[in-house]
Amino acid sequence: MTLPNKDTQVPGWIIGAIILINMFLLIPPVLVAKARFSTSRSPRIHVFYDMDNQLKFKAQSANDLFRDGRAARLPVPGTVARGELNKDSHFHWGTVDGEWANSFPPQVDVNAALLARGEARYGIYCAPCHGISGHGDGMVARRTAVSDYGAWTVTDLSSEKGLAHPIGELFNIIGYGINTMPGYKSQIPVEDRWAIVAHVKAIQFSQSVDVAEIPANEQQRLEAMEKPAGSEESGSDPQQGSGTQPRQGR
Repeated sequence: MTLPNKDTQVPGWIIGAIILINMFLLIPPVLVAKARFSTSRSPRIHVFYDMDNQLKFKAQSANDLFRDGRAARLPVPGTVARGELNKDSHFHWGTVDGEWANSFPPQVDVNAALLARGEARYGIYCAPCHGISGHGDGMVARRTAVSDYGAWTVTDLSSEKGLAHPIGELFNIIGYGINTMPGYKSQIPVEDRWAIVAHVKAIQFSQSVDVAEIPANEQQRLEAMEKPAGSEESGSDPQQGSGTQPRQGR
């Protein structure tokens, strides 16, 4: 058995250098693994930027380049969002040749389905103030009448003031409001606004029509519906005994 020659042994400093080099070579894979499973608000290191990291101003940030100091620029005057040109003034604004329209636009087919839709939308958005019958006696008006802030006057849709609004103006009021009434443009689509107008016109017609214009058979049917049950047998006055007076028609 021969012993190894000391001259053929690898020096210790070379072994140490190899170990250190291998340790340094492990650093990049470790950093890559860490970056793969971690998040950071700092941009990645880019050798070639391309369009991955764009130099830009964030929303609502300042920019001294412009006189107003804002990075976000306002749209050019007259800019119209895509799909919102609303060129048909009759359908979208309720006007014809700059005047309030007195008729429904051609796109709106006034039928039973439209009236039913209008009644449902009216009950959601209008009845709380104007009331189911349109007399301005909704729950909001009733509660403000007894509050410490004073009564909130709501227009009676069948009054002279309510009847004075043309069809197009009623449509516009629903969308953009009037006086203390807010606009519901963002809540009610255009088609539903016209449906509400149809229901309002039906309310106004039902409460302002002359009795003489109603056919005789319909008059009898309406009178029978209004007659309290058992009033003939008891012979009592339907307006007495209950302590309340029925609402008079407007």
